[in-house]
Amino acid sequence: MSPLILYSALLAIFVYCLLQLRSLRDRHGKPLPPGPKPWPLVGNLPHLGPMPHHSMAALAKTYGPLMHLRFGFVDVVVAASASVATQFLKVHDSNFSSRPPNSGAKHIAYNYQDLVFAPYGPRWRMLRKISSVHLFSAKSLDDFRHIRQEEVAVLTGALTRSGPTTPVNLGQLLNVCTANALGRVMLGRRVFGDGSGDGDPKADEFKSMVVEVMVLAGVFNIGDFVPALEWLDLQGVAAKMKKLHKRFDAFLTNIVEEHKTNSSTASVRSEKHHDMLSTLIALKEQQDVDGEEGKLTDTEIKALLLLLTATLIHAFDWDLADGLVPEKLNMDEAYGLTLQRAAPLMVHPRPRLSPKVYRAPN
Repeated sequence: MSPLILYSALLAIFVYCLLQLRSLRDRHGKPLPPGPKPWPLVGNLPHLGPMPHHSMAALAKTYGPLMHLRFGFVDVVVAASASVATQFLKVHDSNFSSRPPNSGAKHIAYNYQDLVFAPYGPRWRMLRKISSVHLFSAKSLDDFRHIRQEEVAVLTGALTRSGPTTPVNLGQLLNVCTANALGRVMLGRRVFGDGSGDGDPKADEFKSMVVEVMVLAGVFNIGDFVPALEWLDLQGVAAKMKKLHKRFDAFLTNIVEEHKTNSSTASVRSEKHHDMLSTLIALKEQQDVDGEEGKLTDTEIKALLLLLTATLIHAFDWDLADGLVPEKLNMDEAYGLTLQRAAPLMVHPRPRLSPKVYRAPN
């Protein structure tokens, strides 16, 4: 018998035993909400179709606003109405605060040590309090106003230097401006130089890493739903995540170590900590952080910086005001009467998701 046939037979027997054990466990487990009957191995994944939100809305009409689905070997309870969702998000939120395990949190987010994927508990409450007080509070936003104003001034200066006839990549300049503002808030320094955006390989590298983080974090990985196949990494997703994590870790480690070195000088030590990284380093040096168990580690600092910076930078696109699109702008000169513009051309940041997603929790 060839090794391939032998391994296939052993894998089939192993999966069959898992299914039998799962069925025995379900018979004696707690009752679950109603839902469509799952398929073998894949569960209810075929029921989702190309538009899962439409499919779930249709299933809710049959099985009610609270239903049970099985994605591979993972049980999922779907809240398909606002009243049921309130029970999960407000009434019993502490029981459902922790996120389920997934490969993205394991391989990219420093093994669940960031603010997004860390399990609910003292450590998560500590990270949330640090972020709320030192980054998202009204006082922090007001303290960082001068940074935003200075970076916008750098942006307008770059546009002025380009001249009246030189084309500019406005999207790139705006992304660099946003990243530099966030970099100064988080790290106390510009990440991408003076914001000119002309041939900055470091900016391009960081942008590519941020985009890749968001893509890999949202990709469907079969190992997350069939744990028995996780070690095989059939899609190669875990390998890509590990490779990306090494790049991001090296990027953040250099910044953290440089910040520690600069902070050790007398001139910097005498100054008040203003940026997020300085605050995190200062908290790390304390034996106890706000009464919580333990203290911050370098890994938690890098995990917090990674997810916050990547999420904030990726959270906004830039639109022209009043719904204009570049294709509809006519920049050709023509003879005729000239009237004063009613309003100057403006661009403004647009959140990629619903504004409710960006609201700080109470």
